[in-house]
Amino acid sequence: MISLEQANRIIASAMMRFEMAFGKAYAALALGRSSSLVRMRTEERPLFMQYLIRASDDQIFPEGGGMLIRDADGELLGAVGVTGDTQERDEELAAHGIRAAGLKTDEDCAQFGSKVRLKN
Repeated sequence: MISLEQANRIIASAMMRFEMAFGKAYAALALGRSSSLVRMRTEERPLFMQYLIRASDDQIFPEGGGMLIRDADGELLGAVGVTGDTQERDEELAAHGIRAAGLKTDEDCAQFGSKVRLKN
């Protein structure tokens, strides 16, 4: 059980959590790579990424925490987005959740070569 004070902190901090997590998952799906790679792409090619973000009606959120979900054969099933901590921790938690569900991350499927993207 959580206290009223804890509940109030959760409610106050959670106003945009869904939108941020959705944007990270959307970024991963839209560009076929983790949202941390999307973030790096945004730094490398800002004009290109500004265009894609606008073209997606601002749905792409280029921050770490969005990961692609794959089956045992490396086939893409979808994506998950996690937010609430550092980008690195969000990504760790996303990977943990994917694996806990018996599914695979891109890193787990690296042996499939061109199906997964681990670098930009």
